Amino acid sequence: MGETLKILVVDDDDVDRMTVLRALKSGEPNACVDEVDSAAAAAEALREGDYACALLDFNLPDGDGFSVLNDIRNSGISTPVVMLTGQSDEKMIVELMRAGASDYLSKNSLNSETLLHCVHTAIRLHQANEEKRRAEDALKQSHTQLQEAHHHLQESHEQLLQSEKLASIGQLAAGVAHEINNPVGYVYSNLGTLQEYTDGLCRMLETYEKLESLVADDEPELQRLRELKTELDVEYLKDDVRNLVSESREGIARVKGIVQDLKDFSHVDEAEWQWTDLHRGLDSTLNIVNNEIKYKAKVIKEYGDLPSVECLATQINQVFMNLLVNAAHAIEVQGTITIRTGMGGEDKVWVEISDTGNGISAENMKKIFDPFFTTKGVGTGTGLGLSLSYGIVHKHGGHIEVDSEIGKGTTFRISLPVSQPNQEQAKDSA
Repeated sequence: MGETLKILVVDDDDVDRMTVLRALKSGEPNACVDEVDSAAAAAEALREGDYACALLDFNLPDGDGFSVLNDIRNSGISTPVVMLTGQSDEKMIVELMRAGASDYLSKNSLNSETLLHCVHTAIRLHQANEEKRRAEDALKQSHTQLQEAHHHLQESHEQLLQSEKLASIGQLAAGVAHEINNPVGYVYSNLGTLQEYTDGLCRMLETYEKLESLVADDEPELQRLRELKTELDVEYLKDDVRNLVSESREGIARVKGIVQDLKDFSHVDEAEWQWTDLHRGLDSTLNIVNNEIKYKAKVIKEYGDLPSVECLATQINQVFMNLLVNAAHAIEVQGTITIRTGMGGEDKVWVEISDTGNGISAENMKKIFDPFFTTKGVGTGTGLGLSLSYGIVHKHGGHIEVDSEIGKGTTFRISLPVSQPNQEQAKDSA
């Protein structure tokens, strides 16, 4: 071999050791050889030295070949070992090879040619095994990286699908709101006119009632009129018809409000970065998810003074919706959801959504923003709500924090910059 070999010779017999040294030097005159005479010294030398090969006598004063092999292999030392033995027990030789010996050589047939052949063969096999191990490690690492890349790609794909679904739902909501808005508009207008007509008719009835005193009591028509008034209960009708019209107008006004909230929530015509009133977004979102909340929790608003915030309003509303729905689901029977807002310095705003629900365990707190992680039952949650919310807030240059205590509830706090410092970058990330 072209390079200088560094070899360890382990033998307690001076004559045998000299025989091995002569055989090595005759074939490899430049070989660097270290000598030790015990198993303990051999193990220590192999741990500390970088040897190409070790020539190890089977019988040593403080142990045998098996003990040394087990010691160094358990220590992670892979140096090739050629076992030198005066025995020809085939079973023992097989056991030595299983214990980690690279080869064996009988002292009875020891010469330069056979010794160097064994040494070089052991070194080549060791190098080949090391290359194979490195290749396997590299393959495992590549496989792990490929799995991670696939996992990230799957996450991105699922989040993209979720975003597309949300966009489609927003388009649908806006379309439904637009279609409902027209008939609701003229029904509301007609009810207003009907209320005016009803008020007029009631005033006319009251005037007719005043004329009754001018008609003789024995007039047959007056008697029939009084009987009809009693039969129809005109006094009740006058009050009730006014109430019916008023309640109908109130109901239609609520429908109009819901339609407007749908439009505000979807913001289909406002998909660009723009200055937005977060309180308006919170209120419209609350109306959208009212059915999820009203039977479970009382909502308390503690709004501070907020400036308009530069954001993607549709996506921020989606974050509000995810947190509000999760808060409602965390409450088993009855509880409270509190929404607080405020300023975090001159250039940041914050929104807190707190619930008095079950709370989140310390174990789950580490995973709540992971895609597909959910504590809800099968078919109840996708595990993407908080992950998607985290991504949206991060894209806005903000951050989301959570504080929870088992049995007492959870608080999510969203912090957002008032303005986007790098508008072009923000647009690209959208």
